[in-house]
Amino acid sequence: MATLKTVINLPEMQPGAERIVATQTIVRLVHSEVVALDEREILRQLNDLFVDRFKLFIPDTPEIQSSEITQEVTEFWDVSPDFNYVAQCIVDYLQQQHQKPALTADQKVNRALLIQQFIGRQTQPDLWQTLQEHRDRIAEQWRQLQRFDLEIGNNYALLLDTTRQPVTARAFVVAIAVAQQLGVGVPTDQLNDLIRQITPTVIGKNQVNPTEVKKALLVNSLVVEAHGFYSPTVLVQRFDVATKDEEGALHATE
Repeated sequence: MATLKTVINLPEMQPGAERIVATQTIVRLVHSEVVALDEREILRQLNDLFVDRFKLFIPDTPEIQSSEITQEVTEFWDVSPDFNYVAQCIVDYLQQQHQKPALTADQKVNRALLIQQFIGRQTQPDLWQTLQEHRDRIAEQWRQLQRFDLEIGNNYALLLDTTRQPVTARAFVVAIAVAQQLGVGVPTDQLNDLIRQITPTVIGKNQVNPTEVKKALLVNSLVVEAHGFYSPTVLVQRFDVATKDEEGALHATE
């Protein structure tokens, strides 16, 4: 909301303007509204939401001549002509969320499973308790769809989509090994170093992009990212990773 308010009120967004805004200008204005986050984190979230996801900010970096290589480069965003329309849609959606009827306990569990595919005993104790009290009924609700299997372990519940193919990618194998080495968690800026350190022990001389490993960590609910840290979920206990002929071998431990 702070970003929507900031951009709509910018002089560059007025009728007839070029709609090109310095990236740092938006970051600093948003930071003045959201002081709990530092500018680096705000920039990361703006890139995730408005550049990569919504495509409302288009990076516009000036061309650099070889003679200017030592000069600081100012980055800009071209603001999409659809920005105001999408902003109104987002506001309408958020308002509708406040008007929705309260969910039942079962519905809260099912919504969490559908969105994140995973519930942990320690991380979501209220949902976990509801699941334990009504596990047969909730599992049957998913079974009736003939598409999902609800796997319930001692410390986790995992919603498995039967239409998905088994994951054998190197990034996933490395992600499991990394998650098992996180301990209580590592700072966000140290994760890439940990990935590079662990990768050779799992897949030998083969290469894997650290970005793909981070994506596998989050998509497969192996970690949670919060307060500048990556921390493992109990789901990592479900897997074991071993090396064989410089290739990762993945085994379920259940």
